[in-house]
Amino acid sequence: MQVDLNDQRFSSFGKLLEVQARLQKLLARQLEDAVGLPLTWFEVLLRIARSDDQVLTMSALAGQVVLTSGGVTRLIDRMTDEGLVERIPCPGDRRVNWIKLTKKGMATLDDAAAVHLDHLDEEFAGRLSKTEMEGLITALDTLHESLT
Repeated sequence: MQVDLNDQRFSSFGKLLEVQARLQKLLARQLEDAVGLPLTWFEVLLRIARSDDQVLTMSALAGQVVLTSGGVTRLIDRMTDEGLVERIPCPGDRRVNWIKLTKKGMATLDDAAAVHLDHLDEEFAGRLSKTEMEGLITALDTLHESLT
C-alpha cells in the first residue's frame, strides 16, 4: 500500500508539535528572565494550586506533567529545597505524600502568573482571532478528553 507522504494529517500534527516546542521555549525563556522561575516549576505550582484542596500526590502530578515519576521526585526535591512546596504525609495512607504549596510558593505563583498571562497574550492568544481561539480551545478540549 502506497501512503501519501503529503497527507495533511502528517503536516498538521507536525505543525502542532513545532508550534508547541517553539512556544514552550519562548515562554520558558521569557518567564525565567522576568521572574527567575522555570516554566516547568510554574506549571507544577499552578497544577497544585488548581487541584482539589490544593494538594496533589506525586503520582497524580507525574500523570499531569511530561516527566517520569523519578523526574517528578527530583523536581519536587529541588522545589522543596527552594521553599516553594512541601511534602505532607497522607493521613489515610502512610506510603503516600501530598505535595502542597508553601506561602512562598503561592506568592511566587501569584507573581509569575501575572507575568506569564501577559506573555501568553502576546505570544499565543493575541496572535489568534477570538473565533480562532475559541475553535482551538474546543479542539484541544476534545482531544484532551478523548485521550484521558
